[in-house]
Amino acid sequence: MGRHDPAQRRARESARRTAAAERIGPLPKRTPRSRQPTTTLYDLSPPGTYYREWARPAVPQGMNGASPLDAAVARFGPDSGEADTMRRFLAYAEIYGQQIPVDAARHLETLARLSGMAAEAAVAQNMSEEEAVESLHSLHAQGLLLVADDGSVWLTVPPGTPYSAPDGAWAFVEKRMGAPKEAVAALDSP
Repeated sequence: MGRHDPAQRRARESARRTAAAERIGPLPKRTPRSRQPTTTLYDLSPPGTYYREWARPAVPQGMNGASPLDAAVARFGPDSGEADTMRRFLAYAEIYGQQIPVDAARHLETLARLSGMAAEAAVAQNMSEEEAVESLHSLHAQGLLLVADDGSVWLTVPPGTPYSAPDGAWAFVEKRMGAPKEAVAALDSP
């Protein structure tokens, strides 16, 4: 009867786990992971017109030792549109790495705000709209969202991953945001 008694079986299992933990020792501490992926969107070479031009933050000639933001503030002033643009550009660089698909990133952010997707995600995830937009940029930077040539935003699978297209190309899985039906001035402005 002792072999089939659930209480004795649980006691034996508990004793076995305790003995194993004493032999093995404590679990090692986990190494913190970098927020930035090792493979950038630039490395994945996404298809389409939104990914033809890539930019990187740079300091103008003659301003050695200054950060790009300091250079923009010194040249145009702290409240200038150029300084605001450089702040946004540097925020993109934290997410995308040194090569930034500026047209795609701006389009994704503007469309997410105009369509209400950022606001909906913020409410659903109990976060601010800014955090929701940053989350969308993070997915974009990993190649999990792409902007198609028509301006729509798709859930994608990058090449070389288990669920990518059979020929090793990008797999466009599901449309997440449709392109604006009419030209939207905010999408065309810098």
